[in-house]
Amino acid sequence: MKKNILTVLFVIAFGWISYSVLYNGFSGVKSMTIQEYDRTFDDAEKVTDHEVISTVTGILNRSNKITDVHYKLAVEPTYKIQLEYQETEEVLYLHEGFDTNETLISSDRSEHYYKINQKQTDTIVQLLLTQKLEDGS
Repeated sequence: MKKNILTVLFVIAFGWISYSVLYNGFSGVKSMTIQEYDRTFDDAEKVTDHEVISTVTGILNRSNKITDVHYKLAVEPTYKIQLEYQETEEVLYLHEGFDTNETLISSDRSEHYYKINQKQTDTIVQLLLTQKLEDGS
């Protein structure tokens, strides 16, 4: 009996730790909008396709979270992505070429940074721009 309880507690603790390490808090997104950094979101098409949103938030949730660091970046971001939640919004800034084969993501709501590789960046940009073009046609 003790063995079963200890096994269940271990599985719960392992699951909770894995969840907290692998999840960055990007959930409940209703729509996304991508724009080049120097353009406004006013004339942009919102992406509401559930599959696209799930893929992008999956990449964001698996990204490497960087805490307790503040970067002074010399270059402007390439793209910005507006995430619209039920009651709030967040803007993510994609700094492509931050490091070799890496993109740095910063947020207007969080002091954390996130890193993804270039393949993940290309996937996000391609999905959102393709969906934006399909919705705009």
